[in-house]
Amino acid sequence: MNTRQLAVRHRSFFMASEISILGTPQERQTFTESYRHYSMSTTDLDRRRVDWDSKDVLFRSHIPENSWPYRAMVFDPRVFTVLYEKTARLLANKPQGRLVPREGGDALGAKINNELLGWQWDDNTRASGIPMLAKWATMDLNARKYGASWAYVPWRWQRQVMRQREANSQKDKIVGKSITYFDGPDFQPWNNRDVLHNPSYPTIRNWIQLRTYLTLRELEDINEVARAVPTYKNLDILRDLLMKSDSGGGDTRSQNYYMKNLSIKGLQDWLGTDPYNKVVEVVTEYTPERWITFAPKHGLVLRDVPNPYKHQQIPVIQLKYYPIDEDIYGLSEIEPVEKLQKAINALICQYLDAVNMSLYSPLKIRASAVQMHTLEFGPGKKWLMNDPATDVVMHDQKPAGINEFTSTYRFLVGAMQEALGETSAATSNLVPGAGGKTATEIRDLAQSKSARDNFNLMFLGEALKKQMMFWHKMNQQFLFAGNVDKQKVIEIVGKDAIKYFQNEGLDANGLDEQAIQTLINPDLAGSIQPEDLMTPLFPVMGKNGQTPKFKVDSGGQAGHLTIESEDLEGNYDFIPDVGSMSQMAPDQEIKAKGEALQMLTGVNPKTGQPTGLSAMIQAEGKKVKATELFVDYMEEIGFKDADQYIESIPQQAPSPAVPGGIGPQVPGGTDLGNVQNQGLGGGLQALAGGQAGPNVPQPTGLPF
Repeated sequence: MNTRQLAVRHRSFFMASEISILGTPQERQTFTESYRHYSMSTTDLDRRRVDWDSKDVLFRSHIPENSWPYRAMVFDPRVFTVLYEKTARLLANKPQGRLVPREGGDALGAKINNELLGWQWDDNTRASGIPMLAKWATMDLNARKYGASWAYVPWRWQRQVMRQREANSQKDKIVGKSITYFDGPDFQPWNNRDVLHNPSYPTIRNWIQLRTYLTLRELEDINEVARAVPTYKNLDILRDLLMKSDSGGGDTRSQNYYMKNLSIKGLQDWLGTDPYNKVVEVVTEYTPERWITFAPKHGLVLRDVPNPYKHQQIPVIQLKYYPIDEDIYGLSEIEPVEKLQKAINALICQYLDAVNMSLYSPLKIRASAVQMHTLEFGPGKKWLMNDPATDVVMHDQKPAGINEFTSTYRFLVGAMQEALGETSAATSNLVPGAGGKTATEIRDLAQSKSARDNFNLMFLGEALKKQMMFWHKMNQQFLFAGNVDKQKVIEIVGKDAIKYFQNEGLDANGLDEQAIQTLINPDLAGSIQPEDLMTPLFPVMGKNGQTPKFKVDSGGQAGHLTIESEDLEGNYDFIPDVGSMSQMAPDQEIKAKGEALQMLTGVNPKTGQPTGLSAMIQAEGKKVKATELFVDYMEEIGFKDADQYIESIPQQAPSPAVPGGIGPQVPGGTDLGNVQNQGLGGGLQALAGGQAGPNVPQPTGLPF
């Protein structure tokens, strides 16, 4: 019998129950060490989950019926509204960060790598079906609810295969050829309840474990690094254990914790209950040196490999907005206002109960003088009693609590809004409970709101930078690792990027030294045209020979850039522009471009000469690209393909030169230099390279 298949009974001091550990002695030792970390972290998580469940209850605007002391059950969803509004403000657009060159890098390489990262950002939707902005919104909400959020950043290689179940067997066989479905960097927000962090330190240090629930097929088809064969081992042993067990669908999530968000709606967690797709609880421990994957419920190590990343970092990102003390989790935004939210709910429900009491006040009845069965509310009903004035009396309820509701409610709402860093135009700070704010108060609170957002953007930018640098380092290591052609073609759609690559000549053709020598050869003069010898200035070798590195589509709205392994060399640093992700960023850009147009298009109505800033720019010998500025502005305000509204003016053919002179002559014999007719107006226009005559002033030109 192979030693890898030997089973050894082992019960350590930290294991709650007996676990049969399988594998070689080295694998059993590895499992024991990793399980120790697993036990430490799950103990810490069990204590945190109680607090997280209470945060989920408030975020979901849920009132527990059994413990609520009021008849009315109304929740004022301010926590939900504020947290979603903050996320919507900060994460409304794709980030516009950029790579900058460091040692060994250059500006062109930075632009190419930046466009590659932007393309991968958009392409990542294929990996999970979730857009990147939605993933970062999940990160943002989790950080606000629980104090921190986590994401796994792997290189994802996923193949698509057809499988068929073998007759009289539980095994599947591969039918046909497998196809690579996705091969690139990934970003996966992780459930906080499945992030088994090292509780000894306030940051990710030494190790961290991520728990997931996978089927055997997923273990076989998805790997973080491999491209040829699965990196997981002992899958045959794991399959036999699952087939022999009586657990139905395998490991269930409810064995570890209950999903509070499901229980709030009265739903059952079905994960791990499908007997035809058995699920395995899989935990991977990431350290700077090694990756260890094990199945804690089955005592089996599935992978033990060196950290495949050359930069030797743990591929896990943490987003934390409000760090506190030595806790790895920061401060939840719900925690400071938790009691205020409960007080608002209690006040509203108490008020509604009081209103109902005033509408249906209790009756004080003398039981010996009233026939109780006659006391029915309705038109024409008769109440039988001895003395109507004293036998049945309406309870007189004091309205003091109802009268104070408005001012108390405003006070609580104002306190809660300010604690969350939001504006509250409904209540005043100067006089608590007052119904209106002054303009100064509204402006001050808007600045406070902006300050809180800017503080959040600082931490969001650092987390985003870490993700992009992970992607860039992985591109350098893995993008062409399994690519025989060592090329990758991406689509470029940004107008600025297209113009940049065209200006760099990536789509241009020219003559090399050999072609020039051929053209100046007198023996071949006239037999070869220059365009016949032109080759791409930046050639790449494709199936049809050499082609330009960058090719623009016929419409000029998109292009295709061929990236080679040499383009990824060098060191770069990512500068995040998280301000471009905010909800107000487009409006601010539109306003800025509109103001620029106003400053640059001032003209003196009498002389027709530019004034103000445009005149100063012209005095410096420069001009403004007015067409580009106008087109950008029009597209920002909603026009699509705004350049279709602008066309070039047809150029007039130059007048033939008069024999014996440099240019056309006028009466008196004055030489006007190299000029041509302006058109119907009869004016004159200077030609490029022409020289004015002695009696003609130099043309001033226009600012653009």
